[in-house]
Amino acid sequence: MLSAEGLITLERVTLDGTKIKANAGGNSFRRKEKLEAHLELARKQVRILNVESEQEEATAKRQAAARRRAARQRTSRLEAAIREVERLQHEKKHDRKDFVARASSTDAEAHVMRNGEGGTVPSYNVQTLTDTKHGLVVNVEATTDAIDYRQLKPALERCQTTLGKVPKQLVADGDYTNHASVQAAADCEVDFYGSWQDSWKAAERDAQGRSAGFLASAFPYDAERDCFTCPAGEILTRRACLNRGNGVRTHVYHPGKTVCMKCPLRSQCAPPDARLAWRRSITRTEEPAATTTFKAKMATAEAQQI
Repeated sequence: MLSAEGLITLERVTLDGTKIKANAGGNSFRRKEKLEAHLELARKQVRILNVESEQEEATAKRQAAARRRAARQRTSRLEAAIREVERLQHEKKHDRKDFVARASSTDAEAHVMRNGEGGTVPSYNVQTLTDTKHGLVVNVEATTDAIDYRQLKPALERCQTTLGKVPKQLVADGDYTNHASVQAAADCEVDFYGSWQDSWKAAERDAQGRSAGFLASAFPYDAERDCFTCPAGEILTRRACLNRGNGVRTHVYHPGKTVCMKCPLRSQCAPPDARLAWRRSITRTEEPAATTTFKAKMATAEAQQI
């Protein structure tokens, strides 16, 4: 109805997430073993109540039914919590080895998230898509992902499903601005505006404590020959190409095997404990065309104003 009246234009929408506290306490989160023990007790309670219901007088049947319903709901919540723990364990099996999955016995889907006040509470990350013409919310979704990094593409898909089309222009903050989001917007022909996260990073630092003349940025790159030149005048050629996903590739450059061994500037370039066979390497990141175009657009005054 709002669309028919012209109140929803989708000329420009904004996307943002906000943490909404879940109906669960922090002390309701349990490991799988503890949840299984609670589940067995809950199932036992259901069996007892089912037996008692056969012995209840007619006047007490309504109260007995309410008790049985509450016991069944408790059982269902615990079963859902165990499924959530198993899902988390499966997702995290290749991450930290010390990871211990937990789920809430009262709201299995809730995850502990950091809120705006710096604390951590069981929450949902609610994604809100708003038409800026009249400030009307055109789509909302509660997610269990604590960060907004992966939420732009799903928001566009929901918009297409709900309204039959995607917005012409979308504005979001830096939490959404990454290679995957830029590509998703480009695929849907949505004009996306957002602050790229690299813009706030500190100046280049070197873990080895090298001076400015020996940082990676001091090695000039020759695009035509696809090589770098080190401060000693030696050439670093491309030796490997690593696919980082989302169309991003990292190229690795090295000099010849023995070049760094006899370099007169070795003490300024190599780590103090470097082995004799050590040689300097430089990496160059190649971004997809969609990202390059996006960054060029965001460098304009018009995009900054938007």
